[in-house]
Amino acid sequence: MLTPKQVDRSITREVSELTGNGTGRGTPSAGPAAVTGCSMRLTSDSLHDLAGPVNQIRTLTDMLIKRNKGKLDDDAEVMFRFLQNSVERLDTLLAGLKTYMQAVGTREAYRLSDGNDCLADALASIRSSIEQQSARVTHEPLPPLYGDRRQITRVFANLVENGIKFRSERQPDVHISVTREEDFWVFAVRDNGMGLDPRHSERIFSMFKRINNQAGPGAGIGLAIAKQIVEEHGGRIWVESQLGSGAVFYFTLPTDETV
Repeated sequence: MLTPKQVDRSITREVSELTGNGTGRGTPSAGPAAVTGCSMRLTSDSLHDLAGPVNQIRTLTDMLIKRNKGKLDDDAEVMFRFLQNSVERLDTLLAGLKTYMQAVGTREAYRLSDGNDCLADALASIRSSIEQQSARVTHEPLPPLYGDRRQITRVFANLVENGIKFRSERQPDVHISVTREEDFWVFAVRDNGMGLDPRHSERIFSMFKRINNQAGPGAGIGLAIAKQIVEEHGGRIWVESQLGSGAVFYFTLPTDETV
C-alpha cells in the first residue's frame, strides 16, 4: 500500500524529470525578489482565474471519490486523499499570494506616524492570536516613524504573531524594543519561542518557506511580507536565534524622511 510520502516523492520525481531537474540539483530558487516582481503584475482577476482550475479539481476529485466509494483499492484511496490535501494546500498558497499582494502591491503616501499607535493597531489586528495563546506582549516607548503607516503596522503584526505562533512549551512572551544607530532606528522583536537553527536565518524570509517541519495554519508568507516592506522603506531585516532558545528579529527604518 502506498503512503502519502511515497506518492509525494513519486510526484516530485516526475516533476523534476519533466522540468529537466532530474539530477536532484535543480535550479536556484527565484527568491522573494522575483516573486515580488511577479506579484506586481498580478491582479485580483488573475488570482481569481488561478483559483478556478483549483476549484474544478476539488469538485471532480470529490465526485470521483463519492462515485467510486468502496471500489477503490488502498493505493487509489491514498492517492485521492493526497490529491485532496494538495488542492487544499494550493488554496492556502493562493490565499497567501493574495495577502502578499494586498500588503506590498500598493503603497500609501509616506507620512510621519506615532510608532506606539502603529504597534497598538498591529496588536489589535492579531488580538485573537494573543488571547488564544495567552501571550504576553510588552514594549518600550517607540519613536515617530516615517513611511506607509499601514505597511509598518503589518511588519509589527507579522513579527509579533510569528513569535506567538512558533511558541515553546512556555507561555509566549514577546518584547519590542528600539535603539538608534546613526540614521536608523533598530527595532528588536524578542520572543521565547522554539527558536531556529541559524542555518535557516535567511531562508525563513522567502515566500512559502517553512523550517524544522513546522506545521500550522497559513501559507508561510508573514516574514516575506515583513522583509519586502522593510526593504522598500530603506531598511533591512534579520534574525538571531538558536534552536530552543527563542529568537530576536531585528529590522531597521530610517529616522528621517529620506526614503
